[in-house]
Amino acid sequence: MPMADHRCMQAIRIVAFLLLAVLGGCLEMEQTITLEADGSGKQVMKMAMRETTLADIARASAAAELGAAPNPKAVFDKELVGRELEATGFKLVEHKAKAEGGKRSVDLTATFADFATLAKSPLCGSAAEWTLTAGPKAGTAKLTLYPQGRKAWGDARAKAESMKTDVDAVAADFFRKKQEQLSGLDLTLRFKVPGNVLVWTANMEKTGDQEVTARITAEQIKTPAELVRRLAPRYEVVFDAKDCKLPLD
Repeated sequence: MPMADHRCMQAIRIVAFLLLAVLGGCLEMEQTITLEADGSGKQVMKMAMRETTLADIARASAAAELGAAPNPKAVFDKELVGRELEATGFKLVEHKAKAEGGKRSVDLTATFADFATLAKSPLCGSAAEWTLTAGPKAGTAKLTLYPQGRKAWGDARAKAESMKTDVDAVAADFFRKKQEQLSGLDLTLRFKVPGNVLVWTANMEKTGDQEVTARITAEQIKTPAELVRRLAPRYEVVFDAKDCKLPLD
């Protein structure tokens, strides 16, 4: 793969999801994943951030990659986004980007033919892990997303629990610094599933018969433990799947 394309693909992943846990900073993002009864569906992303945040991303990328920094503005380029999505089996059906008032924004919609393709979505970051399994009762299914991976979620959960009793000066100092960066953070993740919602994780709300939504804002993160949990969450929903033909594991 040519180096230029490789860097653009890295940039899309960084801006689209992984960077949210690292920088924050006046970043607004809303993602809606719609899963149909046959496992196909669509992913819609709306994102806005300040130009200054983009500059922070470029600096952080340069530091992480020893100077071989990807272009953080690639997600706003329709051709580059379409190329990466198509490489993973998605089809880009809409992409609208604009720059005004010191902000960049993008609205995009991409479709996928099956769940295996969704599991490779570059819009969720390269560390994300998806599972679609049979639910706890016959005729139900369970959809799970670990944005930073299953292991990261388990580690974060254990760390957050230990913080309830252990005073960690390093973690407390890290949290204070992060709080300064989180101003303006507003993230929404929504699942629309092909059957009535039955059970969902505590970090989500039922917002429709077949819909659950998670939202993270800077104001919600008040302790180091809350920050740790939100850096590597798990989102899960159990729904009625008796009329579906899903590829359940």
